[in-house]
Amino acid sequence: MSSHKEHVTKPEDRVPLFRKVGYGTGMLGYALLIQTYMQFHYPVFNDTLGLDAVLIGWVIAISRLWDAVTDPFMGNVTDNTRSRFGRRRPWIGMGAFICALSFIALWWAPAGQSDAFYFCWLLIGSLVYYLCFTIFSVPYIAMGMELSPDYHERSRVMSIRTILQQGGVFVTASLWWLTSLDRYSDMADGMRWNSLWMGALIFIVIAIPAIVSREHPSMLQAGKETTKKKTPLVKSVKETVSCWPFLNLALITVISLLGLMMVGSLGYYVTVYHIYDGVKSEESGRLLTIVNYAVPISTIIAVPLLQKFSTKVGKRKTLMVAFGISLVGTLLKWPFYTPDNPWLSIIPAVLMGFGNAAAYMFVNAMIPEAVDVDELKHGVRREGMFSAVYSWMFKIGAALALLFSGYILAWSGFDSDLVGPQSEQTIFLMRVFFSCIPAFALSCAIALAFFYPITEERAFEIRAELELQREKMKEAQ
Repeated sequence: MSSHKEHVTKPEDRVPLFRKVGYGTGMLGYALLIQTYMQFHYPVFNDTLGLDAVLIGWVIAISRLWDAVTDPFMGNVTDNTRSRFGRRRPWIGMGAFICALSFIALWWAPAGQSDAFYFCWLLIGSLVYYLCFTIFSVPYIAMGMELSPDYHERSRVMSIRTILQQGGVFVTASLWWLTSLDRYSDMADGMRWNSLWMGALIFIVIAIPAIVSREHPSMLQAGKETTKKKTPLVKSVKETVSCWPFLNLALITVISLLGLMMVGSLGYYVTVYHIYDGVKSEESGRLLTIVNYAVPISTIIAVPLLQKFSTKVGKRKTLMVAFGISLVGTLLKWPFYTPDNPWLSIIPAVLMGFGNAAAYMFVNAMIPEAVDVDELKHGVRREGMFSAVYSWMFKIGAALALLFSGYILAWSGFDSDLVGPQSEQTIFLMRVFFSCIPAFALSCAIALAFFYPITEERAFEIRAELELQREKMKEAQ
């Protein structure tokens, strides 16, 4: 039996560097769209414009549920698309334009309006925003599964994609400082003007993979066979969710990232109201930017380290170790977010980057293995549906997490009408939620990673069986 050290990627399975980079730039746009929305909806619409946090939680939950509902439909559409440009690229190109427009429009809510106005603006804007995001993201994620059938080349593609994704995180982190500049009347005003150049950037980076990405010939041929069969939506969904390796990976992602998402906005509140005692200034904005820089920097550093480590112990154990490092990081939020030394808050962010790198790099490189298992069983390639169901599961969880995020802020006793400090009890509860909820989620993700079933050796066996199955199908035709 061959080991991973003996395996050499075939020349025809290698993805040229320019194509890896070109495909990966789309993830920069993905990060800009999601990270900006996730980090700034509460600071802008609650802390600046005064909309109730619970109402914001409901808006975001509804919009993410809508996003989840549209994903399977988009997955089925892109799987069954016939075009001389392939099944994915036309939709990615369309997504570049509409995502940029919807992003800009979301942040241009006029000042001085009622709560009802802001509620409707955020709700309608979010529904349109996430529909546009679905049109781009589902075929984009599916395209990543089709670039190469090779076990290690898939990891290399996802490594570059993960690194480039951090560019979007850097840009979003910079907004904490850019929107707090004295030239703007408040953060909402800062977001309005900064959204213009960000929208242009989103259009460019999403358009690039639509131009340069190409499916691997074997995937393209399998995709053509799939479009001939036109698998019904309900049947395609049912067969996708019956794949246990896929469900295992989806649950790892959902639980780990959503545990962080549920309290993600609390980083702003703990920094401003605990470390700086309610004083909003360029200083607090600068610290928030630097702390949020630390995550992508550590993620970029972690990617090659984790990839090398995985060749020694395997992807499953590497996931567990990386999540363990992040678990330590989230527990350190309690002592290191302190007014006595604000810069200590950088350390938990650095440790959290390791789990971030592992989740985006390895999980996304392992999902195509589940797609291979599905093709072996059912005889069709449906990366679009796997992408859609993966997103669907994530977004259902995200909807619940974001709904609870509003309640968590309310349960802490935070009062947006207060000018200056919050009560000691409010600060205490914010800190408890900020540290303990993600710690529990990461512990569950480690337990799930322990049961992931596909080893490297089994992945090679599945590919060999697939190639034999495809040859028999050709002969039968």
